[in-house]
Amino acid sequence: MLAAAGFAVSAGLHLLSFTRWGAVAGERTIWALGIVAFLLALAMVAQLQRTGAPGRRWGRVALLDWRGMVGFVPPGLRLLIVGAAMYAWMNFVLCLMLEVPPGAEAAITLRMASGHLIFFFLVPLVFFRFVEPGLEAARAAGGAPHP
Repeated sequence: MLAAAGFAVSAGLHLLSFTRWGAVAGERTIWALGIVAFLLALAMVAQLQRTGAPGRRWGRVALLDWRGMVGFVPPGLRLLIVGAAMYAWMNFVLCLMLEVPPGAEAAITLRMASGHLIFFFLVPLVFFRFVEPGLEAARAAGGAPHP
């Protein structure tokens, strides 16, 4: 629920940044959303450790088998996540290339940050909705993590 709310707020702020009210949301809003996104990322890592997600060892380093986890995500959402990542980078680069008029710096900062936050909330949203239940079911069945 928190990831879905963060996604919706980030998308709303991103759309707001294209209007003349783009400077209304201050830096504190961006920082608060960033902290929530970071906490969700920590929760994802903790959940992966708890479920004992499959992985491989390479010397002393353990790597997650991300292909097994991506298998739980519907194909359309996989494309959405890749598209959101590409949009975040494109948005960032285009915002850097803008000649910002005086007084519009806050709106451009909001546009850059909220574009990235959309992606950073979409990943936990998909993880907690599809990947975590899939890993739990695979662990309960004692089988391979692939659906």
